[in-house]
Amino acid sequence: MASPLIYPSTLTAPSTVVLPFYIGPEAAGVMVFVSYTAEGGASSTLDGKVQVWDASEQAWDDLLDSAGNAISFAQFTGISEDNLKIYPGLVEKLTGTNRQYNSPLPAPVRLSFTVGTTSVTFAVSIAEL
Repeated sequence: MASPLIYPSTLTAPSTVVLPFYIGPEAAGVMVFVSYTAEGGASSTLDGKVQVWDASEQAWDDLLDSAGNAISFAQFTGISEDNLKIYPGLVEKLTGTNRQYNSPLPAPVRLSFTVGTTSVTFAVSIAEL
């Protein structure tokens, strides 16, 4: 079964793109897939991270891993695919590609992608775990 596409393959100029998403009450976590399919020029980059709403601050904060760092993808610097998994009880893999994070997924939650320097084309899908 295909994962729900939350951001179709789109040419995106340098900016920040935020993608709120929801998981069902029966899901304990999520796997996020990113397909970086084209670059608009040399030195194109794409950075992605997970953010949660802090009601007391009335602001979006980065969701942190056990080391206190933002739960994020490795920086995309060329055409590639990657995923990250957030689920309670996982053995963490905090560096490189295909990262895994031992964390519950609070709500509301969103993905934040920053396109640097030149335009890129990418798509994002999610799967509940």
